[in-house]
Amino acid sequence: MAAGDGDRVTPLEEPSQFWQKLGAEHRAQLDKHGFDQLKRQQAFRYFTWRWSWGSLRESRQMRFLLPRSRLGTLLRLAAPAHVSGPEWNGVPWSRRDRWLYVAATRLLWDYASRHDALDVLSLPEPELGNPLRVPWRGRLISQDLANSALETTAVARALRTSEPRSILEVGAGYGRTAYALLKSFPGATYTIVDIEPALSISRWYLTRLVEPERLRFLRPDEASTLGPGDADLAVSISSLQEMTHAQVAGYLELFDRVVRDGTVYLKQWRRWTNPDDEVTFDLREHQIPARWQVVLDEEAPVQTNFRQVAWHLPDAGPPALPRD
Repeated sequence: MAAGDGDRVTPLEEPSQFWQKLGAEHRAQLDKHGFDQLKRQQAFRYFTWRWSWGSLRESRQMRFLLPRSRLGTLLRLAAPAHVSGPEWNGVPWSRRDRWLYVAATRLLWDYASRHDALDVLSLPEPELGNPLRVPWRGRLISQDLANSALETTAVARALRTSEPRSILEVGAGYGRTAYALLKSFPGATYTIVDIEPALSISRWYLTRLVEPERLRFLRPDEASTLGPGDADLAVSISSLQEMTHAQVAGYLELFDRVVRDGTVYLKQWRRWTNPDDEVTFDLREHQIPARWQVVLDEEAPVQTNFRQVAWHLPDAGPPALPRD
């Protein structure tokens, strides 16, 4: 509904200041570079990480990966990496930082390959979006597919033995996690709730990789069309901390209303201050509906300043949280 209709605008209908600013930045990138370069542009705001020697000392990801890496992998990383040539055109990094990016991606991939319950890493890294060329053992690899393998493994643990039939994701980025889940659960449909231009980006990407009839794309103001039982798995990765407290409560209410006899999986910053909306996110400070039963609560692997939590939502329970 529009603000001028005389009805109260719900928190989901107006994006946070952070999301509005991020959306404007992505629109400018699309105007300049187009969809074909999204993995070298937008992806670096969608959970793809750049490493640099200047910030390596503070990298929690590297502190996690190095002691958990196999000796053979570390020895192979000592060899020079091919970080020049046409495939690196337009990447404004030094050769040393390019090498570090390649090395870190290989370490992440090697770790994920040992914790990949659904065999996500057997999937090809899609060439769509022009990913940075990181070869490893005869194939193209990426941070995004490795991170998605770890996240789908956590989802599988939370699901136990059941397979979802309908998946809902809030804030899907360009669709990296959706790609992994859709391939892992070929019988499932997928609904994405997001703002523009992210919604158009994920639509462009995913409809070229999976059957379009399995996909649905909704703006936040259209999320009210979802009803009880429309999802048995709800996912949000690194998006809730970018919202106001009222919006976080609104999406928790949405999950509570929509998911029946299913699972909610969240991977978010432990604690993060949103500078544009001047709010600090901490999931522990938000009211979780009483019927939600915790099945997973742990520090996320690799990105250890994130926490991943999952709940089982029984088919019936108390009424949803009231709107603010």
